[in-house]
Amino acid sequence: MEKFVQELFIFDITPIQIYLLWFLLGSFTVATLSDLKHLSAQREFLHVWILFVIAAFSVDFYHGYFLNEGIKFYLFLKWFLILIFFPLYFHYFCHIAWGDIFAKMAACSLFPPLLVIVFIILIRLTDFFTGFLWRRLGRGNLYPFMPVVFLVTLVLTIVFVFLAKSL
Repeated sequence: MEKFVQELFIFDITPIQIYLLWFLLGSFTVATLSDLKHLSAQREFLHVWILFVIAAFSVDFYHGYFLNEGIKFYLFLKWFLILIFFPLYFHYFCHIAWGDIFAKMAACSLFPPLLVIVFIILIRLTDFFTGFLWRRLGRGNLYPFMPVVFLVTLVLTIVFVFLAKSL
């Protein structure tokens, strides 16, 4: 059990992960502007984020299974949260659009499991505390959600890079 807990606090980051996080933040910026203006991001963003999640899962699976003596607990937890929990919780219980869900999944695909859990909590808190701002720009119950995803991803990216460099 101690090994599983230790794996949750691994904050390794490679230069390619940093570049991919900045790429995602760039796509989130454009999608956020589109969401604020039209209450939806372009469909192409959804396709990019779906492919991003598939590629990240493939790399993690290959690296964890073939290069590191079997699948590690933290990879299982991370991908369980991303592939099972996110769609069920955010779509069916929170009624969030699929594009926003895949944006969150793409961002979390580069974070360690502990930050995925923090991401979920911060998304809910940020939405709770800033939702009144976004609802003014919305129609009825619909409001732009990408600003929340962008803000939380930006903050966690900075925290992740800082933790990875300092530990």
